[in-house]
Amino acid sequence: MRRVVLSLIFAVALALGGKAQVYTVEDSLNWGLVSAQQVEQLSTQAALGHSFSLYALGRCFLSGLGVEKNRYKAAECFAKAAEKDHTQALYYMGFCYRFGYGVAKDDIRANSFFNKAVKWLEKEMDKDPYAPYYLALCYNNGFGVEKDVNRGVEMYNKAIAMGNTQAMVALANDYLVGSNVAMDQTKAVQLFNEAADKNNPMAQLSLGYCYFDGTGVPVDKEKAKSLFQKAADQGLEAAKKALDL
Repeated sequence: MRRVVLSLIFAVALALGGKAQVYTVEDSLNWGLVSAQQVEQLSTQAALGHSFSLYALGRCFLSGLGVEKNRYKAAECFAKAAEKDHTQALYYMGFCYRFGYGVAKDDIRANSFFNKAVKWLEKEMDKDPYAPYYLALCYNNGFGVEKDVNRGVEMYNKAIAMGNTQAMVALANDYLVGSNVAMDQTKAVQLFNEAADKNNPMAQLSLGYCYFDGTGVPVDKEKAKSLFQKAADQGLEAAKKALDL
């Protein structure tokens, strides 16, 4: 395989129900669970030209995960990884050019990077649970392909079938507000619940808010607090703040 999303993990485990929970780097990037120490680890590998580490470090700079936000450095990291045809780096390089993050906005160059990303994502979609997830983002936004929200849902469901809980959260959010799909808050809660049971902290937080506000379920403040606590125990800052509601 050209990429190591599933095999590359942070050497950090969280005690959950007596079991050690170890996250892939990709999970941690999407959940915002990256420490300064982990950024140092990525920086060391990135300096050696490791394409995944360059990509991951770019994500950290882009969102300010474990390091001060710096879109210029993010774009620089993505560019170096994209030179090595790292798939997600190609996607994020397109993202940077589309929205002018760290580079001058350029739709032509954005489309070029998105097209390359889609090419490789399609080749990897049966091997890597994050490949169909990113394809869903491409189809839902028209990045490198014609916009096709039905195909986007199909890709989310494929990722879900492969065990990708972040795809569950993304699709749940769409059902919650009726974006790309007909609004169905019951379905949203179902997906949040499935992902929360698999210890996805974003799902635990979102499901907690559903119970707190009575969205798709009856109001249950105690249940909400319990879910916020589970997400907070995993290090999710937004969940720690939610505990003060």
